[in-house]
Amino acid sequence: MHDANGTKLGYIWLQPGVSRLNGWTLLYVMFVSIGLLVFLNFQQPYVLEVMLGIPEAEHGRVIAKMGLVHEIVLISLVGPFGALSDRIGRRPVLAMGYLFIAAGYMAYPFATSILELTAYRAIFAIGAAAIICTFTTVLSDYPQEISRGKMVALGSILNGIGLSLLTGVGGQVINQLTESGYDPVVAGRMAITGVGLVAVVSAVATSLGLRGETLKLEHEKIPLLTLLKEGFGAARNPRIALAYASAFIARGDNVVVGAYLSLWAQQTGMAVNLTAAEAQSKAALLIPLIMAAPLPLAALFGYLNDKLDRVTGLIIASALGTVGYLAFGSLDSPLLGIAVPIGFVLGTGMITSVISSQTLIGQEADPRITGSTLGAFNFFGSVGTLVATVLGGYLFDIWTAGGPFLMMGIGSLLVLIFAVYVRLRHGLAANTRA
Repeated sequence: MHDANGTKLGYIWLQPGVSRLNGWTLLYVMFVSIGLLVFLNFQQPYVLEVMLGIPEAEHGRVIAKMGLVHEIVLISLVGPFGALSDRIGRRPVLAMGYLFIAAGYMAYPFATSILELTAYRAIFAIGAAAIICTFTTVLSDYPQEISRGKMVALGSILNGIGLSLLTGVGGQVINQLTESGYDPVVAGRMAITGVGLVAVVSAVATSLGLRGETLKLEHEKIPLLTLLKEGFGAARNPRIALAYASAFIARGDNVVVGAYLSLWAQQTGMAVNLTAAEAQSKAALLIPLIMAAPLPLAALFGYLNDKLDRVTGLIIASALGTVGYLAFGSLDSPLLGIAVPIGFVLGTGMITSVISSQTLIGQEADPRITGSTLGAFNFFGSVGTLVATVLGGYLFDIWTAGGPFLMMGIGSLLVLIFAVYVRLRHGLAANTRA
């Protein structure tokens, strides 16, 4: 059932007090945010190769070390930002996040050393922490339960479209600028700082369009440390524990695909005498294919996820992710034709894992500490991203280029086993409709 006092945005019922402008702004946030968070990973191989001249054999480890700093900052701040959004509201925290992201983008391509590049990445990570914990909380706040799966699915579709456009267009822009006669370093700076301007626009849009929450008295009285403890304590609910485990794997997806697929494609392309810009251009076509091709299935999965028990949906998503990652990581090259259908399965597993974990945590979270629970959810996602970034980089350099993907496939398999256990041991959720 739905609350008729709420507003309807298309086929989605919004909570009472959430306007259509608020809903449209949330959809914009979903469209732009993941692309902004991932595009820097996609551009790292070009920055290392062209702008800093780092030897190719060291790229994986350099990316891993920068990723370690990024994730330490993220892990340190994502929980506090989630609790802070419960105290002062989602809107100011999210807008601040976009501004830090913009600063990181505008400084990053002007770095002259790995140390400087890492410092700029840390600035970027502050913004990433604020954005990740806040927009997932807003996504949990705005839809009514009857429309939660549909809203998350629509948001995931917009994530995929936004990411595909940003990586696809951004990757092609550098190649086109260099072909037009621009210096490769200048071309990279123009493309990357241009994305920073998108982040500035997003800060303004968020400030004008999101709802200004009426703060709850209990959040004003409860200390931040208590809110954090309550968020982590929520894992006593096995379904929330499963959602946290899923976040650990699902958040690493974007790093592996954004950074290591791009690096793998660039090195494979340059091995057959392509320039760095040309190789990056090919990667810019492959990543949107993985992210965008499964979007129609994501819409269908969002509908089914409102009908199925959410743990059952997570079982399906984890199975797809396991098959897709293990098969993709076993390829000799990501530029082979067979990479396209395998990438489709991988992308389907990625997007359905995000939908299922997000709807599960949104369903199970205590409304009184939603921000704190989502902060803990994103903390585990950040730890997963750290592991995917650091371990993936060393596997890439020392073992095989497909190593990061094989690692993610094993992780998806473990979540699948956990999800089957929760489903068999604890049965259906009380509010399952079918």
